[in-house]
Amino acid sequence: MGPATLVFWIASLFALGGGLGVVLFKQAIRNVLSLVVVMLSLAVLFLLLSAQFVFAVQVIVYAGAVMVLFLFVITLLGPVREQSTMRLPWQVFISAVVIAGFAGFLVAMLRGVTYRTPDAADPLFGTVQAIGAGLFTDYLFPFELTSILLLVAAVGAIYLSRGPR
Repeated sequence: MGPATLVFWIASLFALGGGLGVVLFKQAIRNVLSLVVVMLSLAVLFLLLSAQFVFAVQVIVYAGAVMVLFLFVITLLGPVREQSTMRLPWQVFISAVVIAGFAGFLVAMLRGVTYRTPDAADPLFGTVQAIGAGLFTDYLFPFELTSILLLVAAVGAIYLSRGPR
């Protein structure tokens, strides 16, 4: 087993452990910190795929800015005490059916996926130049559509937060 394989398995275990922490912890701060572990583990996996730009964006934007924003919101709102509720007897069955359906969907979706590994014939794989060329040629329309959608969402959020006048 080479060093890249070892790093992959370690980062994967950290990502799985962080994902379990996001779901299983009861305190919101611990959930966010577990999500930071997941984001950093994903950044390491992107680096292993020779996608340096996506690695940097993952660390700076998601593990940095977005998680700090989540932490600020959680600390400003304060911990909310949940009311204990009774579980209905069929909730476990419904959740098992949803999990099985989601697992089946993932298997069906990933069945035809082929993974591309960087080779010497494509030295720009994962670089800023390759991402920029793809972003402003093949994916220009979805990129602009996404920016308009985010602008409309931001204006709508500001409008809704103002409240009645």
